[in-house]
Amino acid sequence: MKNYNRNLPIAVFLLAMAAVIFVPFASAADTADKKPIPAAPAKPAEKKETNPVKTETEADKDKKGGNQVKKTPVDAKKHKRHRAENPPGKLDPLPNERLNVRQVMEILKTTRDLNGKNLSGLYLVGLDLSRCNLRGADLSGANLVRADFSESVLERADLSGADMRMTDLRTTGLRGARLSGARLDGAVWQDGRVCANGSTGVCR
Repeated sequence: MKNYNRNLPIAVFLLAMAAVIFVPFASAADTADKKPIPAAPAKPAEKKETNPVKTETEADKDKKGGNQVKKTPVDAKKHKRHRAENPPGKLDPLPNERLNVRQVMEILKTTRDLNGKNLSGLYLVGLDLSRCNLRGADLSGANLVRADFSESVLERADLSGADMRMTDLRTTGLRGARLSGARLDGAVWQDGRVCANGSTGVCR
């Protein structure tokens, strides 16, 4: 019994020492097991590609260099617009532009003003051109057989080389008109007399 009582404190001491040694190790193991799992890094949100609409200024910048659009000359643009607005057969031709027969007929329906117009070489046989303004008009080489020019103004008109046989020229104004090479056989002159056969440039 005495031995038991003597060994009891030793046993208690040993148990205490074991507890002191074991508890830190157990706490360390628990701590190691309870370490937080590192979270996976969050992926950055994907940026949506946008296609902003280019302003006019940016579009103009894109044209620099080899992609720059060549400008059409101003005169060419005007001519193109004029032709689009006035296709063949319509009125308002370009200055000194040669008219066709249809254009002449359209003018005669309205104003009868052919002042300075280019009618050179046209086939105008038997056409009623009475009371027309033909001042400065170009009728050179035109076929004017039996055309009616009565009471028209032909001042400074170019009638050179025109076929004017049997045309009516009564009371017309021919001041400054060019008639060189014009055939006047059977034409009725300003004063009412009929030109003899073989009259060229001058009524005989």
